[in-house]
Amino acid sequence: MLTRRHLLAGAAAGSAALLLPGIANAAGPGTPDTTTEQGWLDWIAAHRRDVSVLIDDGAGRRAALNTEVRRVLASSVKVVHLSAYATAVAEGSVDPKEQIRVGDWDAHHPFVSDGRAHFQALNWLGVPCDDYGIAKDPEQRVPLARIPEAMIFFSDNAATDYLRTRLGDPALRRAAARGGWTRPDTRSLGGEVLMLMMPEYAPRPGSPVAVRRARGDAVARRFVADPAFRAEAFKRFPSMPATPEEQWPWTKGHGQGSASDLFSLHHSLAKDRYRPGGALAREILAQPLSDRVPPGASEVLFKGGSLPYSLTLGLSVRWPGGRAGTAAVLLTGVSAQDMQNSLPLISAVLSSLSDPARFAALRRALG
Repeated sequence: MLTRRHLLAGAAAGSAALLLPGIANAAGPGTPDTTTEQGWLDWIAAHRRDVSVLIDDGAGRRAALNTEVRRVLASSVKVVHLSAYATAVAEGSVDPKEQIRVGDWDAHHPFVSDGRAHFQALNWLGVPCDDYGIAKDPEQRVPLARIPEAMIFFSDNAATDYLRTRLGDPALRRAAARGGWTRPDTRSLGGEVLMLMMPEYAPRPGSPVAVRRARGDAVARRFVADPAFRAEAFKRFPSMPATPEEQWPWTKGHGQGSASDLFSLHHSLAKDRYRPGGALAREILAQPLSDRVPPGASEVLFKGGSLPYSLTLGLSVRWPGGRAGTAAVLLTGVSAQDMQNSLPLISAVLSSLSDPARFAALRRALG
């Protein structure tokens, strides 16, 4: 059973975040208290160079800052994969009732990298697994429809890479372009983690994006196909960089996009302009925050993401009668302490979309 705890865990982390030590939540003297909505507005006002926001409340109010600056997207990019899957279902090229082998899904999970999202997804489905999130019976079957749900509800990276492999990059690019996002960076998330675990397979720092993407894709394919390589990766992950500071050089080279890109696709879905497949994508995006719908609204659509020092989200509120407000928020330079407080940030964005006074407060924070 999918519970509020499961959904809010995915909503708050929403991430490809690695397993990191716990951090206390208390703000230091003179620093914004990000345990509150106002604290996040204060943080934004103090870090405008590190903030990209595009927000339109659907009632004539719009604000923007650094909308074309490319920043790390983390798991927010998964709305592209979801849109491609929903399109494929609508066009009849995939059957959501297809029974897929859990071992084929597991093969995209390099043991760490997602805050135990894959482990949580398998438990949600009642699939017995070990502590690393690997199914005890790889021959067990689950419906294909559960894969995009695991990707959105828990932010499962293995589900993301499974869908990318099934659908192909051309289908992902077409799906994103239909919503106004051209050339999204849909590299392998598992490949990125494997290059952090096994840096000898990574390109030199500063290499072109295309080179890093190709290296990551290659190492991910090897992980799927070569049991001996998977065994070697398993031995290596305990010694991988463990702190945000150590992981930051890797994080900076992760997949990027702009607030304008993310906003376009989310707003197309929210305004019912995305066809075919928009209805299914909305149905899935509406689940994580289904109990946080503002008064008078009909639903909230959400996907967030996080990596060291990076916190991102795409969020829409829909009202009866066709009004839809959307926000894309990309933050860089977020401390490990503040990363623990993503739920108040989500609340601040929800408030801004549904309350003109809170929208005005956000506009002031953006300058």
